[in-house]
Amino acid sequence: MQTTQHTTLTIAAIMMLLSAAFVWRADATSARPPAQPTAVAVIDIVDIIEGLDEREVLQNELNARKEARQAQLDEVVKQLEVLDADIQMLKRGTDEHREKLREGLEMQAVAKARREALSQIVSIDSGSVMSGLYAKVEAAIKNIAEREGYDIVLFDDSKFEIPDGAPNPEVYRAIITKSVIYRHDAIDITQQVITLMNNEFSAP
Repeated sequence: MQTTQHTTLTIAAIMMLLSAAFVWRADATSARPPAQPTAVAVIDIVDIIEGLDEREVLQNELNARKEARQAQLDEVVKQLEVLDADIQMLKRGTDEHREKLREGLEMQAVAKARREALSQIVSIDSGSVMSGLYAKVEAAIKNIAEREGYDIVLFDDSKFEIPDGAPNPEVYRAIITKSVIYRHDAIDITQQVITLMNNEFSAP
């Protein structure tokens, strides 16, 4: 009789422990709210950059500076052509011929240095313009995302085609680097970004 009572008490204690554990786990689970749907949008950065009125203005300014520097380089090239013509007319081996040759070599070095400097300066200027525009694009995207309630905005590479007839490593790399396989047109905010930035740029 005592054994039966002891067994019954033991079973009851185990059931109470299991019940308490279940209640604790239920409370722990219910304390965490269910995940909310994430609002996603995408943008085409190429279309945005090409659609900005400011980009065209900045590009024209870059072209004007490039043309001014190119004119300086062209002037050196013209001087080099005149110097070369003088060298052809002088008698070889004379002091004057040797002096003109020396001037010609110096002028060639100057032309080469200016040509390389021009290429580097143009590249740096273009990079600065692109960096500045991208910072404004980021700000515009943040503005729209906060206003419309988007949690994340992705770069849309869904239109990038997988190369056909390319070596396997190239095809594989194109596949695994894709971030957006499919997206609905409704989540594309590219035009909103362009419109917002163009309106801000043209505002007085």
